[in-house]
Amino acid sequence: MTFPLSILAIDREIFLGKAKSLTLPTLQGQIQVLAGHAPLLALLQEGDVLIEKEDSTSEKLPIAGGVLRVKEDTVTLLVNF
Repeated sequence: MTFPLSILAIDREIFLGKAKSLTLPTLQGQIQVLAGHAPLLALLQEGDVLIEKEDSTSEKLPIAGGVLRVKEDTVTLLVNF
């Protein structure tokens, strides 16, 4: 299963597409988001965001912090570099 994922910076879109999983560093520790995840708001800390894309390829994105929002079946990250 996949979910719509948007990763945005203040000045541009970083990633718009479907993902199988998303692993990211929050202030409470590393978490993984999968399709059907419960609604969630979390602050992100410096570290790497790992995206497993719809085609099973992976992409690593280093961030300096940000915010994660999981709402219904959509995941949005607002990130700083």
